[in-house]
Amino acid sequence: MNNTKFYYLYSILSITALSFFNPILYIYLLSKDFSFTEVGLYLSIFWLASFMTELPCGAITDNIGAKNSILLSVVFRVVGLILLLSNSLILLYISAILSAIAESFQSGTLTSWLINVNNKNNEEIDIDKVLSRNSLYSLFFSAVIGFVSAKYVYVYFKSLSIILSMSVFIISFLFTYLFMQKLEQTQKISIENLKGSIVTVKNSLKETLYVKSSVFLMILFVIPSILDLGPSNQWQAVFEKLDADIIGYVWIGISVSGMFGSVIYEKLSNKLSKLRILYFFVIVNLGMLLMFIFIQNVYAKFILFMLFIVFFTLMSIQVNVFMHKYLVKSDENRTTTVSIFYTLESIIVAILLSVNGVLTDKIGIENTWLIFIGMVGVIILSFMLVKLKKRRIK
Repeated sequence: MNNTKFYYLYSILSITALSFFNPILYIYLLSKDFSFTEVGLYLSIFWLASFMTELPCGAITDNIGAKNSILLSVVFRVVGLILLLSNSLILLYISAILSAIAESFQSGTLTSWLINVNNKNNEEIDIDKVLSRNSLYSLFFSAVIGFVSAKYVYVYFKSLSIILSMSVFIISFLFTYLFMQKLEQTQKISIENLKGSIVTVKNSLKETLYVKSSVFLMILFVIPSILDLGPSNQWQAVFEKLDADIIGYVWIGISVSGMFGSVIYEKLSNKLSKLRILYFFVIVNLGMLLMFIFIQNVYAKFILFMLFIVFFTLMSIQVNVFMHKYLVKSDENRTTTVSIFYTLESIIVAILLSVNGVLTDKIGIENTWLIFIGMVGVIILSFMLVKLKKRRIK
C-alpha cells in the first residue's frame, strides 16, 4: 500500500475511534455517578501523564520503530477504554494514565514515519498538502461520527460509544500490522534499545534546548494552544448563556470552519509556510477574540467564533509543518525532537488549564479570556521586537 494512503486511512480510523467517545466522555463519566471533582481529576491525571510520558515514548519510538509504537499505542488505548466501562474510581484514574501513554506513543509518530520512510525511499512528498488534507479528512469524520455518537448511539446505550470506539481501534491495530511499512532494521523491544532511548533523549535535548533558536521556536509554536485554551473548553458555556438552541449549530460550524481552514492551507500552502504568516494569524485571532468578547449579538459572535476556528486550524497545520522544517535537526531523532515540543506544550497546557479554571470561578469566562489575550499579546509582541532588532543588527 502507498505510504501516504496508509497515513490517510490510519488517521481516519484513529479519528473515527476517538470521535465515538470524545463528544460524550464528560457526561458519560457523570452518568456513572462520578463527581465533577473526580472527573476533573481524571482530566488532570491525563494531562500530567501525557507530559511525563511524551518524551520517553518518543525516544522509545526512535529505537523500536514507528510501527511497534503505533501498535503499542492502540493496545494501551483499548485497555484504557475497557477500564472506562468500570465504576471503580481507581480504574478510572488508571484509564487516564493508559490513555495518556497511548497518546504519547502516537503523537507525531505517524507524521515522522511518513517523512522518514519517503526520505529513505528517495520519494518526493509535499508534507504541507498531506497534513492539510489529513486535517480536512479528520475534521469531516470527527464531525459526522461525533454527531452520530452523541445524538443516537449514546442515547440508545451509554456504553455503546465506548464499545464501538474499542472496535475501531482493534480494526486499526490489524490494519497497521498488515499494511504499515517497517522503516527500521531493528524492531524488537530490548534492554539495549531502551538504553539507546536514553542516549536519543540526551542527543535530542542538546539539539533543541541548548540552541536558543529552537527554544524560541517551541515557545512560538505553543502560542496558538495558549490562545485556544478558553475557547476550546468553554465555548458551550458562552453560547448557552446567549441561546442554548444554537449550541448544535456551533458544533457543526466548528467542524465546517476547521475543514475550510484545511482547504485554504492546502490551496495556499506555499504562501502560508512562512513564520511571519504565523505571527500575522496570531494577531488576527487576538483581534477576533477581543471582538467576540465585547460584541453581544449572538449571530455576530457565531461568525467571529467561526473565523477564529478557521485561523486556528491554519495555525495548527503551520505548527505541525514548521516543527519538521525548522525544529528537527536529524531524521534519526525526529520523533524524539517532536516529543520534546509536545512535552513542553503538555506542561504549559496542564498548568494554564488549572489557572483558567481558578480565574473563571473568580472573575468569569470573558475576563479570564482577556487575561490570556493580554498574555499572548505581550509574548508575540516581544518576539516580534526581538526579531526586528536582530534584522537591524544584521
